[in-house]
Amino acid sequence: MNYSSRLTQAVIDLDALVKNYQYIDNLASNSNTIAVIKADAYGHDAAKVARALSAYVNLFAVGFIDEALALRSDGIDNTVLILEGPFKESDFQIAIENNFSLMLHSDYQIEWLSAMSPDFSGDIWLKVDTGMNRLGFHVEQVDDIMLQLTEQQIKKLVLCSHFSTAEQLNSTKPLEQLDKLKKLVSQYDCKFSMANSAGILNWPTSHGDHTRLGLALYGLSPIGESPLSQPLIPVMTLQANIIAIHTVKAGEYVGYGDIWQAQRETIIATVAIGYADGYPRNAKSGTPVFIKGAIAPLVGRVSMDMVTVDITDLTNTDLDNSDISNIIIGDTVELWGKNISIDTVAQNSDTINYELLTRVSKRVPKVIAT
Repeated sequence: MNYSSRLTQAVIDLDALVKNYQYIDNLASNSNTIAVIKADAYGHDAAKVARALSAYVNLFAVGFIDEALALRSDGIDNTVLILEGPFKESDFQIAIENNFSLMLHSDYQIEWLSAMSPDFSGDIWLKVDTGMNRLGFHVEQVDDIMLQLTEQQIKKLVLCSHFSTAEQLNSTKPLEQLDKLKKLVSQYDCKFSMANSAGILNWPTSHGDHTRLGLALYGLSPIGESPLSQPLIPVMTLQANIIAIHTVKAGEYVGYGDIWQAQRETIIATVAIGYADGYPRNAKSGTPVFIKGAIAPLVGRVSMDMVTVDITDLTNTDLDNSDISNIIIGDTVELWGKNISIDTVAQNSDTINYELLTRVSKRVPKVIAT
């Protein structure tokens, strides 16, 4: 039973998703643009996202093999790259059976690969640590790793690394990292992949054979305010409805902990969304929401299921906009999306847009924009 009483939902604009993909893909037209849909497509519903992009994308990327198998269960038959590689030796056989490409980053994975009989025939990516110091073989290890691969495996091999500061245009590190990887690429005549979203936009020499499009796919810029020739379109709109409206007197408090006090007689709208839905508990008073064409501030502490918003200035009968002078129970409130930047919410919550997207909980339905 899929009955939903609350109107709290994340509206997913698949047309915007496709437009973002096509725009970024065109910026790196000589590369294969991989759509990264790990973490349930950054909270957007991986199955819905993959179906919308399947005709445009040659290769999807996920974090681990469980996510890839879920795509297969949902009928997605595109090739899938497993970014964290095999967690078990048996993952190699699953990869062959399901057309998964495996990213190898550690000695134990190479040992599993070497132990396979007959030799593993699937596509292999080799993760090289050029300065991120998170996953990957050190540059000086690569010669030894290559000796453990078959000629056929090397022939299809993709060397991969990851930028640590690609969003920083004044950093010299991205080009240093890229130089380390390209020297190996030249030595072994392999394909390579370096660019994430920020790499695609900031460092065009890093595009290589494959780019890995993550955050920008979902309409958010990883490089701040840098202008793009075509604006990215936010794919997710998080929204909920007003479930109560009441007036508090000057001097009264709103919410847990009495952290916000009314300085005037204030009209408060209570909205059916909270930190159990993924809206950040530490969002500060003043964080904007969007109601009927106007901005209103969050006040008080975010609760598990509710937030409170000061709508006093939106209900002023002297306002010219009749839409906002008549706010009623049931009205829709946008928490982030096309009118409220998720970056603004993140800044007011001392976090980043990635975290907000991926923390939208499963009790928030993902619905397709119409």
